Amino acid sequence: MARLKYIEEEEAKDPRIKEAYQRMIAKRGKVTNIYKIMAYKPEILRTIGPFVAAVQAPDEVDARLKEKIILKASRVNGSVYCSHAHVQIMRKMEMTDEEIAAVDHLDSPLLTEAEKVALEYTEKLSRDANGVSDELFARMQQFYSDSQIVEITCLICLYSMINRFNEAMKLDLEDY
Repeated sequence: MARLKYIEEEEAKDPRIKEAYQRMIAKRGKVTNIYKIMAYKPEILRTIGPFVAAVQAPDEVDARLKEKIILKASRVNGSVYCSHAHVQIMRKMEMTDEEIAAVDHLDSPLLTEAEKVALEYTEKLSRDANGVSDELFARMQQFYSDSQIVEITCLICLYSMINRFNEAMKLDLEDY
């Protein structure tokens, strides 16, 4: 059970909250629990949505890899909420259970060498930013451009924050 009461759509009075809720409804078809808690801080809620969208949207790194990275970070960070949500999202992207499980097994033949390196990088960065060795970073550079590495790093760091927020607030699991 969430540690704070959710601010439901009909309770939202601040125009910043209403705007953020409308963006979330357009994206997910409903207001998610993270938004219902972040609504206690309307300015943070107003700005985090576009930031998450910018980091999470497919750009130079494709959406399937981004979801694998999000799930890996969420599992490393112990985020039950995000792991639950992103498995659902991966299934909607038509990833198989085997592909989803491969995120936890870097020796899986279902992962490309590039994916294996990105997921290893995700694990090391999620556990300890100082744990990313020069050797691992050099392997990232073998597969990804500098701008792709920045995109991947921002995604991992963003989800480390989101994972911690969601678990600290004890958000209830929900369908995505």
